[in-house]
Amino acid sequence: MAEKLMKYADAVKKFDPVIGLETHVELSTKTKLFCPAEVSFGGEPNTQLTPVSLGLPGSLPVVNKTAVDYAIKLGLALHCEINEWSQFARKNYFYPDMPRDYQISQYDKPTNGNGYLDVELDDGTIFRVPIERAHIEDDAGKNT
Repeated sequence: MAEKLMKYADAVKKFDPVIGLETHVELSTKTKLFCPAEVSFGGEPNTQLTPVSLGLPGSLPVVNKTAVDYAIKLGLALHCEINEWSQFARKNYFYPDMPRDYQISQYDKPTNGNGYLDVELDDGTIFRVPIERAHIEDDAGKNT
């Protein structure tokens, strides 16, 4: 038996809306996040690859130190707690422009957590936006 839907007026009295945003930042590093391949724009197809970026057996990723430095700077700018250690994990999924069939990402143990961003509104009041985490992950290449 289907439950009766709550009226809109009752719902807005009972619940507070929460809006979450996920923002991605493309870092301006000279090499990829987990391998020494260059990231210069406009290269010939399939020339900026390594065994790591292809996910070949026996190849192990090494995180880009500059990317970690940038992540820590972002965490400081967002008043985050900078964790003493973080953890990367493989998130498995199939996508046409991801030959490894997994993404390397942080979730449970991100670089930064529990921060905030203060935004001044038109009337001069400050609205504090809580930041749950700022983490590092590689993204699929662009196929268009």
